[in-house]
Amino acid sequence: MGKLTLKPTENQNYIILGGDFSSLLEKAYKLESDGDFEGACNTRYKAFQQIVDLLPEEVVELDFSHQNTRAAIEIVYGSAVDNFLTSDVELAAAQLEMLLECDSEDHIEATPQLALCYIALEEWECLDEIVPDLGDKSAFRPLVEALADYARTGDVSSEKLASLRRHRHLCEELCAVEHAADEKYLKDISSERPTQQALAREIYLRCEPLLFKYEGFTAKIKAL
Repeated sequence: MGKLTLKPTENQNYIILGGDFSSLLEKAYKLESDGDFEGACNTRYKAFQQIVDLLPEEVVELDFSHQNTRAAIEIVYGSAVDNFLTSDVELAAAQLEMLLECDSEDHIEATPQLALCYIALEEWECLDEIVPDLGDKSAFRPLVEALADYARTGDVSSEKLASLRRHRHLCEELCAVEHAADEKYLKDISSERPTQQALAREIYLRCEPLLFKYEGFTAKIKAL
């Protein structure tokens, strides 16, 4: 990798030069598709370490429209997901918080993943602050709110269950016996117009560690 530099632009933000993060991103995807998940995680984490070493202590806005900078942002997000799925939730939350500082418009949609981290860490005040940013149309917000309710109280209010029930495909996925990330699913979710079933499975897979931790939650959904 070439020397990394942070260059200011006329748009009052910064781009990352050097590193060829697009190639590193593709390398990680290839390793993952070949079944080498550890290699993919290591590739993303090593790149993340270089990126975080480059960034100054003061907050800087990164230019998402710049290809290499966008790839760097995507790598940090991917590394955060890796860490969340392997239970290093504090590191994942720190990575996602850093991304939101550097990409205030949240092009990569780091906020939903950060919400999952806050549930796992039981950081309820932090979660309450970002829930409004999850949007009203996605099935992700009612799932987060219902899951947080269960994590806090051991139960889910009828109101939150009713909101989640409106998203039929997600409820069916939550109640399914298997949630395979097989070739059929990967082809579907990476297409221009993924099916509702694939989108529901994507949400399930992102939440899977919490659904195992709060295993009684899915029983509430099945009882609907």
